[in-house]
Amino acid sequence: MKPIALTLGALTLFAAPAFAQTTLLDSDENGTYSMEEMLMVYPDLTEENFSMIDADASGEVTIEELAMAQSEGLLPAME
Repeated sequence: MKPIALTLGALTLFAAPAFAQTTLLDSDENGTYSMEEMLMVYPDLTEENFSMIDADASGEVTIEELAMAQSEGLLPAME
């Protein structure tokens, strides 16, 4: 039983950084995502792409805009 527990523990340890990189965090807790917040998950995101995702041109991406961008293929779906 110990080898299984150690293996699971090691998998969890290595999975944590990967999970952190695919989780979009609203760091200022305002309910939307800024370019800076999105760059943490999508490092190749350009200002032009951000503008296309930000449908209402508010300078922030809502959860609805994010979902739409993922469904339209502008962004990959987060795991």
